Amino acid sequence: MTPGVDWNFAISTSLSVSLAVRVTPALLLGLHLLATIFSATGWPVPVKNAWRSISRPFRNFLVLDDLLDPVDLELPKNPIAHRALSLLACIEAIGWCGCVGYSIYVESMGSITIDATYFICWVYIATACIAKPPLTPPFIFIAFALALALIAVFDSISALFESPIASGKLVFDIVFGLAHITFAWVAGTLPLKPYRPGLHVAKDGDVPSSRLSCPEDDVNLWSWSSFSFVEPIMHVASKRTLQDSDVWDLSPFFLHKNIFTKCLEYRADHPDRSLLRFLLESNSLDLILDVTLELWKAVVGFVPPFALQEILSALSTDTPEAKRTAYFWAFMTFLAHLSFAQVDLFKAWHTRRCYERTRGQMFCALHYKALRREEISGHVAKGEESSKAELGKIVNLMQGDSYSVAQRFWEFSGLISSPVRIVIALVFLYRVLGWSSLMGVAIVAIVATLNYPLGKYNISITRSSWKAKDKRMNVVNELLQNIRFLKFYGWEYEWSAKADTAREDELRWRVKGNVVDTIMSFIWVWMPSATALTCFLCYTVVAGERLTVSKAFTSIALFSYLQEPMVALPGQIFAMLHAYVSMQRIEAFLGENEVPDWATSLSRDVDRGDSSETQETGFVDATFEWEVASDDADGPPRFHLGPLNLIFPSGKLTLVSGATGSGKSALLEALLGEMHCTSGKVLINKSNHQVAYCGQSPWLEHATIKDNVTFGSTAPFNEERYQAVLHACALEQDLSILVAGDMTEIGEKGITLSGGQRARIALARAFYSRAKLILLDDPLAAVDMHTAQHIVKNCFAGPLAADRTIVLVTHHLALCLPFASYLVELAKGHVEDQGTIQDLRARGILSSIIQEEDEPLPETTGGTEDESKGFGAPMARQNGGNGALVEVEQRAEGQVSLRTYLTYIRAAGIHCWILTLALQLLIRAINVGNQFFLARWGEAYEEDAPEFLKLLTLQFGGFKYPWSDLPSPNANVKPWFLIYLYISAAGAFTVILYIILGYYASLQASRTLFKTLLRRLTRAPLRFFDTTPIGRILNRFTTDINTIDGALQGSARGCMAGVLNFAVSFLTMLAIVPTFAPFALVIAWLYLRLAPSYVRAARDLRRLESVSLSPAFAGFDELLRGITHIRAFAMENRYQNNFYRKVDKFQSFDHVYWLVNFWLSWRYDCLGSVVVFTATMFALWQGVSNGLAAIVIVQAGIFAEASRQLVRVSAQLELDFNSVERVIEYFDVPQEAPAINPNYRPPAYWPSTSGDLRVDNLVITYAPHLPPVLKGISFTINPGEKVGVVGRTGSGKSTLVLALLRMLEPTSGSIYIDAIDISKIGLEDLRTKLTIISQDVSLFSGTIRSNLDPLEKYTDEECREVLKRCHLESHFAFNPTPSEPTLLDMGVSQNSLSAGEKQLLALARAILRGTNIIIMDEATSQIDMELDDKIQKTVREETAGAIVITIAHRLKTVMDYDRILVVDDGKIAEFDKPQSLLKKTGGVFREICRKSSDWASFSALERSDDSE
Repeated sequence: MTPGVDWNFAISTSLSVSLAVRVTPALLLGLHLLATIFSATGWPVPVKNAWRSISRPFRNFLVLDDLLDPVDLELPKNPIAHRALSLLACIEAIGWCGCVGYSIYVESMGSITIDATYFICWVYIATACIAKPPLTPPFIFIAFALALALIAVFDSISALFESPIASGKLVFDIVFGLAHITFAWVAGTLPLKPYRPGLHVAKDGDVPSSRLSCPEDDVNLWSWSSFSFVEPIMHVASKRTLQDSDVWDLSPFFLHKNIFTKCLEYRADHPDRSLLRFLLESNSLDLILDVTLELWKAVVGFVPPFALQEILSALSTDTPEAKRTAYFWAFMTFLAHLSFAQVDLFKAWHTRRCYERTRGQMFCALHYKALRREEISGHVAKGEESSKAELGKIVNLMQGDSYSVAQRFWEFSGLISSPVRIVIALVFLYRVLGWSSLMGVAIVAIVATLNYPLGKYNISITRSSWKAKDKRMNVVNELLQNIRFLKFYGWEYEWSAKADTAREDELRWRVKGNVVDTIMSFIWVWMPSATALTCFLCYTVVAGERLTVSKAFTSIALFSYLQEPMVALPGQIFAMLHAYVSMQRIEAFLGENEVPDWATSLSRDVDRGDSSETQETGFVDATFEWEVASDDADGPPRFHLGPLNLIFPSGKLTLVSGATGSGKSALLEALLGEMHCTSGKVLINKSNHQVAYCGQSPWLEHATIKDNVTFGSTAPFNEERYQAVLHACALEQDLSILVAGDMTEIGEKGITLSGGQRARIALARAFYSRAKLILLDDPLAAVDMHTAQHIVKNCFAGPLAADRTIVLVTHHLALCLPFASYLVELAKGHVEDQGTIQDLRARGILSSIIQEEDEPLPETTGGTEDESKGFGAPMARQNGGNGALVEVEQRAEGQVSLRTYLTYIRAAGIHCWILTLALQLLIRAINVGNQFFLARWGEAYEEDAPEFLKLLTLQFGGFKYPWSDLPSPNANVKPWFLIYLYISAAGAFTVILYIILGYYASLQASRTLFKTLLRRLTRAPLRFFDTTPIGRILNRFTTDINTIDGALQGSARGCMAGVLNFAVSFLTMLAIVPTFAPFALVIAWLYLRLAPSYVRAARDLRRLESVSLSPAFAGFDELLRGITHIRAFAMENRYQNNFYRKVDKFQSFDHVYWLVNFWLSWRYDCLGSVVVFTATMFALWQGVSNGLAAIVIVQAGIFAEASRQLVRVSAQLELDFNSVERVIEYFDVPQEAPAINPNYRPPAYWPSTSGDLRVDNLVITYAPHLPPVLKGISFTINPGEKVGVVGRTGSGKSTLVLALLRMLEPTSGSIYIDAIDISKIGLEDLRTKLTIISQDVSLFSGTIRSNLDPLEKYTDEECREVLKRCHLESHFAFNPTPSEPTLLDMGVSQNSLSAGEKQLLALARAILRGTNIIIMDEATSQIDMELDDKIQKTVREETAGAIVITIAHRLKTVMDYDRILVVDDGKIAEFDKPQSLLKKTGGVFREICRKSSDWASFSALERSDDSE
């Protein structure tokens, strides 16, 4: 307090407001008049320029001109409001005119001046409202009216305190105050905006719907100030569960396409500026408002502690004047708290807008970058070179780093307001405690110094933690992406262990971070207590001053006020540093290499051709490499393509051939701009969707077959062309089998289709497009001969190929040559020969090329005995199926189940929660005891101290307090201080235990739930992964696990703390002021009355958000795998627009959730203000001592805060537990049999070379409600026998293979391998003893060595030997480097090898396993003929003595096998030696062979068998 100031006199003066204050509101109208004049006459140029510069940061980021959709500029008129405003202004003018006359009559010069000023002002307002009725609220007029109303309130209070009460003046003030408020209210009913930013903005009275945009764009001042516009959705939520169709769409000002288009324009204008600078500039208005409103709270926030000091000081002197002072400051505190409620509401909306836009811009920037970035699935980091961001890291950037950066924009003002709060608090403390408060400054300085090294260490931990999280996500992603292969090999448990190890590495960094956070949290949480201890020590013991109740509780209030910014400031600084790390990671990703501008439609106008574009296709002196040369790379590039001088004939078919690894696929990708062109030029026109591409590994969207074929074509759908394409690509028979025909949904990676079907759908996509240039990468490799002949005839030589330039990579030259015009032969990355077919034939080299390169096609093994059912069959679509494969993600309804809570409690440890509850009770007891002790200490200085003890004794039943026998502090203050020290030390010890226990419990819960989730998913059957998108599963491992790692423990403990604070504060107030109980119960009822509708709406919105989050990010996996195809078809904008829609949907739920949250917060803040005010008034009316009054006021604040937080935190707890609920949902997925059956383990040598394979009456169904696929089949394969399996599509060949590996469990029957029933042994024991080699090869990021032997069971020598036997040493283009000294050390990733090279590596991996049962399924389809012969020889040598089961695609491959198993409609049609089956007249196998082009050689085999 300022010495010598008579505050009572000041109050009296303030109650009779001075002349200057009364006239001040008129200045507002002066400004309005000035602005009106200049608007009419034009602003001076210097003023206009200065205003433009000053106002730039205050302008909206998005304006109407930036919106891409139509806006509504014609709002309905509101003549009633306009007339009411004019009438009220006229009435006010008449009233003040009468006041002027009365003042003249009584000769009051001061009143004449004031009344005349108000009369002129209201005349001006009336004139303005009549001349030009306002379309939006006239804020200056409203501010003027409210200022007058506030003056009237103060005059009314002054009249009440006059003796006697001036009733006439009181009535006058009330009437005029109501008139002012009425005018302001009517003015506030006008719409806030003179337009609607869309044509479908929700209006008052509309039922909430996703067809309407958010109603915040059509509000008036009062609905905006109370957020009542969100109540319709809460009414719906109170009646039923909210569905996505019930939630408003985003405002056009929040739509991601609008905000990111503005971002792209900014980047085009300022290409050198960083993303961070753009985010700051684009959100400058919100950030300035955030800081301004937060500073209001920081400055005005000191009114309550100052008022507390004045109230307690007034209570120390029991006089009417003191009571008046106490009531005044209680009312001022009430007004301050109300202002905080309104400021918080506006601040919350603007900061949330800043957060949402920032996060959305980063989401869109990351997705946009992924569309422009070079394809990296084949990238292998060399030397010290940093690896490119893979799916796991990109998901972390999206769901981790983006949130971290956006959060700093949301909480931006705290970094500025916290130092301001600290400075003001310390100055205030100095005025209360004098120089003793300087010790508090010293404590703050010491704490800040201690935190610097901790902060630096924390940042390094954060960087390492993010890297560990990226690594964990990449391992989990690799596990999920390759789960089918891993289960085939029995390696899923090993990979799960790798993911678990990566998780433990991540948690180790988290533990280090927790240790640092514990130290820092303890320092800052206990620092106010330490400051209080030090200051009180100096003030009482050293300075010998009296620590009165007002000084003690004011100081404690200030220390508590200090605590918030002091606790927040280091957290904000470190969060800012963490966000800086995240921003660096995002910028690093945005800085990765991109394809050339001509290669992506995002850099050119894709829909309009350019006359300057070349019409030729080819290369001019062009050389290419896969990766840009890096300073960190320690060797030459692995593959070099070129120099190429090559022009493809326009409108003709060009064939590209060459040995495996010669660069055929690279040639096409170089033409598309996917390789780095180191010299020369690429000639291609990609405008107007003129290019189509079909890759070697067919890429399909997770959509229906029809959607994949049409692929978002910009041209209208053409049914005739579509049917022609289906026929040309031999898809009609496949579609006739499917229940939903072409509306059948394709699973992720086309998992529901065979390799041939995937290839033909991808081919159909290319030919359905309107492209003039079609690039095809060996689409014939995956189909049999009959299908290939049909495709060549109808696609490459049919009407669909007319006037189209087709470049076809193929090994099947003989089949395609009759229709080709040009041929290119590649060898080791360069053109060996090229020319027209006639030219090459004339030069005599065509035959040698065919002899070297041509590879015969596989014969059909399914038979096409009835041509009418072959390629020309019409689609027989059956009714009853919708074609959906992927199940809709389930969304829980109602309250979170008890099981969810119990699961988390058990995961964290029940003992942890019991201890947490005990510590929280202890902390509350210590806090209340501390307040009672301080009250006793302060009152012990007074002479009537025994009355205090009597009151306490009366209320608490004669309990004797520890301080009862203490000497008076006037005589000896040390014992009092020591007790305070002991209480503070006990509090400190309890707090640090509480913090440590929280981190420990959170860590245990995170570890347990992650392990369980990983284990349950690892053991899930393949059917689960077929019907569940990988992105949906990854969402559990990112968003949900991140919530469990971070927010959940805090929410749970916050909820418990809220309950205890509510109960303790309520009981404390009742103990001191029992008469407050009824009112407190009414207030509590009001709190709880508002809660249910909020909880229901918030819970549903959060669940909708969680479900919608998966699709928003699930597409990234598909995007990264298919980016080459997407860019080739110029479909980047389609994908970006789809991403906008998905993120808009997710954001709409999040946005409305926070609107509902703000609705509740404002009401709770207002109720909290009422609680503090009424509790203070009750304490004053009851006449309790100043010490107990202090406790009541403090506890009332705690009660209000606890009531407000309780519902909010409990709702947030339920929302956070939604993540646990979603994780637990996957605990219930079906499980495969155990990996190991300890009671029935096969011997180590099993299966032996002398063991057979016996199938006995096997019946297999895919689901209980479906018919059997295998229908009681029985057969025996003898030891060492080679058996080929033949049958048409759908006959059951693949099902038999899955049954052998127990991917499908038999409905009945048994399978015996070497006399052991495989249904009784563990899956790992079974699958590790069988080997399957399929067309689809899975590679993992690592080296050749780690892919050959992931479990590290074999020596380097054994690995090198198998590479040699499989001809990999001579085939790979390998150059030793210091980091890759041998071929085994050569780095590989999923797409760093060609398809043929991957199949070679897969064969080597299978041979290295050395199992006695091998299943082969099109294992060499991508390998050239010469190398295939060598490989087949190696396979025969290496598998001598082993049972080999081959799913036959090439009849020639299995013709020398011991026996052929013919499967037809789930039954064994034939099973005998191939020679015997060939002699069987009318036999299925014989008929298949008769239709083969190799029938002559087969019949020769039959005759040779007869001669023998």
